[in-house]
Amino acid sequence: MSATTCNVTSVTTNDLMANNSSASTSFSLSTTIFKTLVVDDNVITGKILAKILEKEFNHKVTCVMSGSDALEKLSNENFDIIFMDIDMPKQTGVETCVKIRNTTVVLEENRKIPVLAYTTNPWEESFDQAGMNGYIAKPASPAKVQSELEKIARNAL
Repeated sequence: MSATTCNVTSVTTNDLMANNSSASTSFSLSTTIFKTLVVDDNVITGKILAKILEKEFNHKVTCVMSGSDALEKLSNENFDIIFMDIDMPKQTGVETCVKIRNTTVVLEENRKIPVLAYTTNPWEESFDQAGMNGYIAKPASPAKVQSELEKIARNAL
């Protein structure tokens, strides 16, 4: 899968963390650039999610096809959020998330960003134990993505 890119806007996790002065702080999903990594070994489902994120939420999206490719990207580039397929060959999404959270190879800033499971599987305790912050069932839809992005934004406030 080739990298998909779209320069537009949304809220970054760092912006949300910096704006935590009160519990009633409002947030917007379309005010600053949101750099997103989609990790999926299936080109079609990865591109579906990437297109939703670009067209509906104005994210700048990079797509990779494996956990090892994700770790490489995360060791060289900062991202704001990750959508992680669970069932991938060689290294699962859960294994990849554990490595993101616990390795010094990944840039320090990337070890703290939200990771959302993107899968046909139901939510599992192992997702939470790996440090995942949410879940989107395949196939992706704008409503599912918006719901999870809003949860991430509320949790960051």
